[in-house]
Amino acid sequence: MSLDNSIARLVAAIETQLPTPLMDRPTGWPGQIESALIDAVLSIRANYGSPTTGVRAAVRRYKDDVQDDKPNDLRRLAEFDPDKLAQVLGNRQVISGSLKAKCIIQAAANLARIGVQNSDDLDARDKEHKLAYVSVHGLGWVTWEYFTMLLGLPGIKADTWIVRFVSQALARTVTPAEARSLLVASAEVLRIDATQLDHAIWDHVRRRASSTREG
Repeated sequence: MSLDNSIARLVAAIETQLPTPLMDRPTGWPGQIESALIDAVLSIRANYGSPTTGVRAAVRRYKDDVQDDKPNDLRRLAEFDPDKLAQVLGNRQVISGSLKAKCIIQAAANLARIGVQNSDDLDARDKEHKLAYVSVHGLGWVTWEYFTMLLGLPGIKADTWIVRFVSQALARTVTPAEARSLLVASAEVLRIDATQLDHAIWDHVRRRASSTREG
C-alpha cells in the first residue's frame, strides 16, 4: 500500500468514524513544565483517572506540596529525593525497574542541565532536548511527544489506542512511529489540529472497547 493510499484510507476512516465536530483538545499544562513532566511519566501504563484520582490527583498533590499552582521550574523538581517525591505524588509505581518518581527527577535534571528550566525553554524539535528525556531508562519517544503535547505543542501520542485505530483503518499492523507519521499527515490534509485529532481518536477507540466489554 502506497503512502498516499494509506493517508487517503486513514482520512476516510477519520471522517466516517469520528464524531463531528471533533471534541476540543485537552488543555494539558501549558506554562507548567513540572506538571507536564509528572503527568507524562505517571501516565505510562496507568489509568489516567479523574481530576480527583490517578495522575491528575498526583499533580495536584505536587502543587500543594511546593505551594505553587503553576509549577514551571525543572530545577526545583530535579532537587527532590525519589522517595520523597513518590510520597508527595502518592505513587510508587515502577517502570523498567525504577520508581516513576526517580525517572521524573532524572529527566528534570537532564533537561535543566542543558538549559531547559521552564516551558518556554523547551523545543520539541530540538534533538538534544529529546535525548535528555529519552536517555532516562524507561522513557521513550512516545511519552516525549506526550510531554510536549501537555505543554500545548501539537503532536500525536502513538499509544495502544492510536495504533489500534490506524491498524484497523488500514487493515494491517502498523508501528507506533508509522501511526504517528500517518496521523500527522492526515491532520494536515484535513486541516485540523494534530493534538485534537489524537484526543478524538483516543476517546473514540477507548469508548468502543469499553462498549464491547460491557456487551
